[in-house]
Amino acid sequence: MENIKIQESNTTFITAHCFKVLLEKMLAQFQAKHNVPALGRVTQLYGFGNYDSNLPNLKNELEQLAGGFINGKYLYDKSRELQTGKPIIKLNGFYKIAPFQYIGYDDIEAFIDQEIIDEVEQKKQWQLFENKKTQRKHYYISYHFGEYKEIVKSQVTFLNDWKNAQYKYLYPQKDGSFREFLYHGEIKKRADTLHIKTKTLMDGKMVESGENLLYVGYSEPQGAFILGTFSAFDINNRLIAGRVIHEKCANKEEMIEKSKLRKIPAYIVQEIRNIRIENDAVIPNSVLEISSKSPYHTTYNKIPGAYNFTFFQKNKTLGDFQFSIDKDTFKVSSIVEGLLIVKDNFELIQNGTVIHFSFELRGIALFTRLEVFVKTYYLNKGEKDIRGVFSGLDIENRLIQGELQITFDEAG
Repeated sequence: MENIKIQESNTTFITAHCFKVLLEKMLAQFQAKHNVPALGRVTQLYGFGNYDSNLPNLKNELEQLAGGFINGKYLYDKSRELQTGKPIIKLNGFYKIAPFQYIGYDDIEAFIDQEIIDEVEQKKQWQLFENKKTQRKHYYISYHFGEYKEIVKSQVTFLNDWKNAQYKYLYPQKDGSFREFLYHGEIKKRADTLHIKTKTLMDGKMVESGENLLYVGYSEPQGAFILGTFSAFDINNRLIAGRVIHEKCANKEEMIEKSKLRKIPAYIVQEIRNIRIENDAVIPNSVLEISSKSPYHTTYNKIPGAYNFTFFQKNKTLGDFQFSIDKDTFKVSSIVEGLLIVKDNFELIQNGTVIHFSFELRGIALFTRLEVFVKTYYLNKGEKDIRGVFSGLDIENRLIQGELQITFDEAG
């Protein structure tokens, strides 16, 4: 036993004795549950080949636990390996967990502690787990901004030296219960990033469900938080993407307890609230059907040019701010030397009748934050006396608001 090296990090190795006990317990549980004096044909018992899916079988039993597709013949093949005298049985996929849960244990470790009475056999099994790095589990709670404008929690378990992951998403219901969705992921580390591809059970088959990209650095993941992005299908089957934060838990119990608390920490909320992309389930046939904003694209196309904002408060001139929007790329740039536009956004609102500008500024500027609202008629009618309103924070961190006049040159 000392010479056995665990090569497959995605495999649980179990001794023949332990597997024999496991199989006996499973069959006894099945027999007692369905009150059958004999176990009958192996194809019906295990759920493969010419079997009746409406009658009791282990395949259906284990699928209910795993939340995923189970190959009924797999367990039968393992029982055949046991009969041929194979000393070590390898369990993969859902079979690393589901058989133990079927007889009332969370995992193989709990099963060994309670069911393997023979000390010599128990010691043999524990020797298979000498590679602690392979067997170690890491528990996290993940957060993302969900379907109903609320942050969704998930119980996340990283397994097999960061080769696999299990996500259990929890949606609180009005009666205090949770609607759960289970996903299984395969992980590949690429440079400093974990690339997680997940699958879930749908119509009796395991199907691709989404991807997470998590930055973990070049060493083994060990921080209190893991940050990244995700793309997936939401509960309404829409394509979505956004930011995700994983928060580390000390153990499984802490993960479960925190995941079911209604409270979302403020340090999580401020990072990911409203950070979400949704792609509606439509196939546009023209530029007017891409989204509800599409009909206003002709007005949007007239926004680029050079702008000069002159600010007034109680008829007193406060100063001005110049910037340009490139006609080809729509990139926003400062025209004033020594002024940096850190963040910017402009959008058409109110059915395309108003432009909303938003800026975060540094350097030689009147404002650190600036919000501007302007009617769009000047774009369509060539008006020169363009007026709007503004609000923001000045360089002394005071709340300020007023009116502004705009000089606009579409030539830039």
